[in-house]
Amino acid sequence: MASAMGFFDKLLSSPDTQAVADLAELAGRKEALIERLTRHARVCEYPAIRSGLETIAIQQSESFETLRTILADRDTWPRPPESAPHDGSNNWERLTNDLTILATLAAGLQKASSMWQGIDSAVAAKLESVAIADLEAESDLRKLALKCDPQALD
Repeated sequence: MASAMGFFDKLLSSPDTQAVADLAELAGRKEALIERLTRHARVCEYPAIRSGLETIAIQQSESFETLRTILADRDTWPRPPESAPHDGSNNWERLTNDLTILATLAAGLQKASSMWQGIDSAVAAKLESVAIADLEAESDLRKLALKCDPQALD
């Protein structure tokens, strides 16, 4: 019954309301990713990979602030994800899981940018720049993951 109510809520909500709710969900997932990247950098014993993860986490934090500002202007806050994915037993698994999350975020932000184009073009432009930055971070994170040995255990 609850899922049916969610369906009707989406049907009855305005595009603006749905766009803000979707953005709050994306921002919450980005915040969770930042926490994961920071935690994974702390447990990584390889200085080059650790440094790369820390850099990506800082970049993600900067783009998170952009999302948080957009939401705060609409009296909304980031919504944390419902569940946290498995961390992983080694660097390769952790970074691969982070890469999956980041790729999903980048795609979601591109979609959100398109949705916001009809609502507020300035917000759409900000979301597009965050999505582009996420695609670049995705490439950097992929390079770091490829440096990890998938067979090694921490």
